[in-house]
Amino acid sequence: MVEHFRSPKVFAAAALLTVLVTSQCARRNGPQATGASSVRPSELLAQNPPKPAPALTGSGDAARRSVLEFLSWAGASTPGQREEARVRIAAAASNPDIVNALTSEITSARTRDHSRALLALSILGEMRSQYALPYLRSVLREPLPQPGRLIEGEDPNQTAFAILQGKAASGLAYLNNADSNAEVFWAVANHASRIVRAEAIRAYLENHNNSGEARESLRRYVRKGEEIFLDRPNRGPGERGEVFNRRLDAYLQAHQELTAPAPDRGSGAQQGRGGSNFDAQPPRF
Repeated sequence: MVEHFRSPKVFAAAALLTVLVTSQCARRNGPQATGASSVRPSELLAQNPPKPAPALTGSGDAARRSVLEFLSWAGASTPGQREEARVRIAAAASNPDIVNALTSEITSARTRDHSRALLALSILGEMRSQYALPYLRSVLREPLPQPGRLIEGEDPNQTAFAILQGKAASGLAYLNNADSNAEVFWAVANHASRIVRAEAIRAYLENHNNSGEARESLRRYVRKGEEIFLDRPNRGPGERGEVFNRRLDAYLQAHQELTAPAPDRGSGAQQGRGGSNFDAQPPRF
């Protein structure tokens, strides 16, 4: 079912470029990779320094080659290169050929490589380019695929596309002008997927510093029963676990309907195994 809410898994990181930080260490081959238990990641990086980010420049075919090179680099980049990536991406915001090359790659990858499409869409959103707005809008407003085979009550094709549409909503929220915010509000009120509605709320709040004014602006569009998304905490990059846990505790205190019931430690399969397999407390970091 599309309404099944998976955004804690999909959108746990607040930064738009979380898909850019795939560990380069995991992609290494050779003795260093097979001996991972005895070699620190920092030592691997010292032996194989990450490559600098290529520029996103050019027009026509050159722009296309530049985008392909940047995508290859981004897929192997490290967390420490996040800001380097952002500088390169921002510098290309005024280049419509780069935007067009990215949109072509997203469209091509959607049916063959979901991760690549998500990566390219993240870059397009991070670019904060007015040239990208029509494409982001078109992705966001495209109808979900017709439902097909359900797995655990959910259609995987619909969910995969809803994740891409959530990323489009994030990019529109990051662009943060009257036209792009109107699309975010439309998604909050009208999109068929709960995944997308929740992400549109999260992204708008993040790009307005989680202000009370932003919450009130959204409240006019939020569906009845989904007001809880206005308060939901999201752990940002670099935020210490204890800080996030305090915000999570405050959130659960304010929304006690989310608290899991006490575990049933009765008879059956649980006996003789130290009680229930389920924990009534939320996970800590």
